[in-house]
Amino acid sequence: MLTLTSVSPQPLRGTFSAPSKSCSSRRAFRHRSVLARMSWEGVFADGDDGDTVQAVLLSEGSEVLPPLIEVLVSVRGKKSIRVVKPPGVDELWQWYEQTGSREADPSWGKIWETSRALAACILCETEEERSELGSLNVPTVLGKRIAEVGCGLGLAGLTAAVFAKSASVVFCDREPVAIHCALSSAAINGIEVVACSDLDTNGGAVKVAGALLDWAAPQELSQQVDTVIGADCLYDPDTAALLAGACRVLVRGCGSVVLCEPSKERALGCRQAFLTAAVEHGASRAEVVQLPPGIIDDNTCCVLVVAAWEA
Repeated sequence: MLTLTSVSPQPLRGTFSAPSKSCSSRRAFRHRSVLARMSWEGVFADGDDGDTVQAVLLSEGSEVLPPLIEVLVSVRGKKSIRVVKPPGVDELWQWYEQTGSREADPSWGKIWETSRALAACILCETEEERSELGSLNVPTVLGKRIAEVGCGLGLAGLTAAVFAKSASVVFCDREPVAIHCALSSAAINGIEVVACSDLDTNGGAVKVAGALLDWAAPQELSQQVDTVIGADCLYDPDTAALLAGACRVLVRGCGSVVLCEPSKERALGCRQAFLTAAVEHGASRAEVVQLPPGIIDDNTCCVLVVAAWEA
């Protein structure tokens, strides 16, 4: 059961705000709390990892933002990150329906196993296990300028910013509310949130920003990206090929990509489509790396899809 502690919602500084809904959408919203009509029994049992989670209620939802809670997420059982998120995928979908956004995809509203696995790999870089990852020649995020594609709640990017001291992190997604949550999480973890144009990696504390990203028509960010990371991004061969091209644009032809994916593909041919497209876009390296047992935990089976471009 999800236990909620009600608090007075506080504004989160420096966050990415979702655009206003249309007038028709506003009329569709009934001005009643989405939470008031929801049963909290088992919200997280089906949504995330099945554990009992204690959460703080930040907002009951509005025309612009869904209901939001704050939870403490463990990374490798060693570190914790505060995460702002919808209560669950079902609650997020109800909000989308009420605001007239029935074409939206609510899947970003949960923390996926692959996102936890990628966060664990990033945390390994700050510990003695780096020697194991190093033997696999996995591109590092330490001190690098990072972009997380399909970021959703941004757990991997948050881990890079909070614990790996990456120079900067840009959370990229097609869903503005997902970016809002990722940047809000960064803010409550003490990371400065700025516009992409204000990212300055010449020393100083790590900063994060957010950017809408369409894989079919990717744009260069205002700052160079060294490493692109992502989790559960390869679910369709056609979009996987588009993502490879988008990654090449983000690194401007010189950088690396590390995607964490389930060992069993969600759709056959996705990895090969990404790797083939990466090579077609000039990548000098494109391969699948099997993670050794124990890097994450004994029950998580994931692989890393790696690509790299050289100047």
